[in-house]
Amino acid sequence: SGCRAGLLGLRDLFSGRNRDTALKRELRRLPKVRDVEPTSLMERFDVWFEQTLYMTGLNMTPLEGVLLTTLVTLAGGGTMFLATENELFTLLTTMVLVTLVFITLVIVARRRTAKFEQQFPMALDLLARAVRAGESFDQSLVLVGEASEEPVGSELKRCAKQLELGLSMQNCMQGMAQRVNLMDVRIFANAVAVHRESGGNLSMTLERLAEVVRDRQSYHRQLRSVTGAGRLSSMLITALGPILFVYLFVFQNEYGRRLIEDPMGKWMLVIAVICQLTGIVWVLRLLKSDF
Repeated sequence: SGCRAGLLGLRDLFSGRNRDTALKRELRRLPKVRDVEPTSLMERFDVWFEQTLYMTGLNMTPLEGVLLTTLVTLAGGGTMFLATENELFTLLTTMVLVTLVFITLVIVARRRTAKFEQQFPMALDLLARAVRAGESFDQSLVLVGEASEEPVGSELKRCAKQLELGLSMQNCMQGMAQRVNLMDVRIFANAVAVHRESGGNLSMTLERLAEVVRDRQSYHRQLRSVTGAGRLSSMLITALGPILFVYLFVFQNEYGRRLIEDPMGKWMLVIAVICQLTGIVWVLRLLKSDF
């Protein structure tokens, strides 16, 4: 896996000047546009992984993301096995490394998504002003995309380029809503698609949508302030388990060794890791707001 990842990196490095190769890589990097919502657990995970990897802005394809995760986990697990020759430690290290890779991707993607949310209302205002000034919606996308910062600017310019190449407005907006998994973007995509079919005052619609987006952001800030104590408590409880585990094996080595040597202790460690991960996911679901 390490050799495969290295060869892919060298191939992209030396073939970066080829325009066709860069275009094909860019198409592979974009999440697939799906007309039907995923039903199975594996399909949902694939969609989530593609969207998360795209929103990180790391310019990696899903295959490269899988290879990177595999390389990190095999390197860490192999190092732990060579150092301790303990299957349980190797398994726990692998699980922890996989979790850390996913958590890192989620954190980077959320930071970029938060930046997108902050810039989106201003971009909607600029679109409304450009349309009111007499520009078409396609031309407005180009102007606002060039005037906006990342990541909003790249998304609008990508939509404008797709429209220029002949993609329909509905498919273009659907692709944008699936790439950027935000309620605001989905509302914007539906409003623009409906306007293209039935007509109406697009500038007024975009202005009202910008006001709605700002109201939603104000609500989320208020929600974060109200649930701050609960989120801090969950973080402390989450960190307590790993800290206690490290303390046992560093300062109370005899207790940690007995826990590892006992078969019941090994099962308790595995169950503890599973419960810890389940609790983290559950708390994150409780604190998530769909509004």
